[in-house]
Amino acid sequence: MAAELTKYAIWLLSPLGLWIALSMLGMLLPSPWRMRAVVLAQLQLLAFSLPWVGEALLGPLEDEALVMEANRPLPAQVDAIVVLGGGLEGRYDGVRALPDLNDAGDRVWQGARLYKQGVAPRLVLSGGQFAADPRKEAEAPGMKMFMLDMGVPENAMLLEGSSRTTFENALRTRELLGEGARNIALVTSAFHMGRAVLWFEKAGFTVYPVRTDIRVLNEARPFWEWLPKPQALDESTIAIKEHLGRLQLKASGVYESGGSQ
Repeated sequence: MAAELTKYAIWLLSPLGLWIALSMLGMLLPSPWRMRAVVLAQLQLLAFSLPWVGEALLGPLEDEALVMEANRPLPAQVDAIVVLGGGLEGRYDGVRALPDLNDAGDRVWQGARLYKQGVAPRLVLSGGQFAADPRKEAEAPGMKMFMLDMGVPENAMLLEGSSRTTFENALRTRELLGEGARNIALVTSAFHMGRAVLWFEKAGFTVYPVRTDIRVLNEARPFWEWLPKPQALDESTIAIKEHLGRLQLKASGVYESGGSQ
């Protein structure tokens, strides 16, 4: 229940959550506060829909991952490759017969590539779900199907399909691998890497980051590409959720308590 409440609280502080909250608040307030709340709701949604705002929020997270990857180069061999969920949606009985890849689908692709390069003898596919609908499959089996199609043997994959947070990813990966496996290649989106590395170090792993799903390229664009767009709102939302997740960790004292246990 705590994980669900945290997810909902972070969503409420996202641009869309704030828009709904401020709009509802505006209906309850007396004039002129009503109009001020409604205008603020629209302005913040418009601002977070601007590409330069989304990139300004997301870019530092991805830059951090770039530095981490450079400072911790992946060795020729590690004990396991850990691929975190978030790159696809699972199958849904009667509607979707195959997993559906999303913008972070290269997490799975990169994990399979590392295995075929001989980086590790085992892959941990870690990803559950919050949804209680029994017809919807968790992410881990979907990642397995994708990797099988890429030629990864079934006996090389360990599935962890019950975790719902990065914290649970780390703890259950440790349970799956046992005490003998501590050096891992951690594959996740660049914006998520800093928080993911922290949790896996807290679980006792030596982590070598492998960033994927790189979204901010700082490329030259025509002026109309800087107008508000849904993709920019998505980038802003992702970045805000990540920053709020880090703020939650700082408040709990996790950052200050050092590295691995």
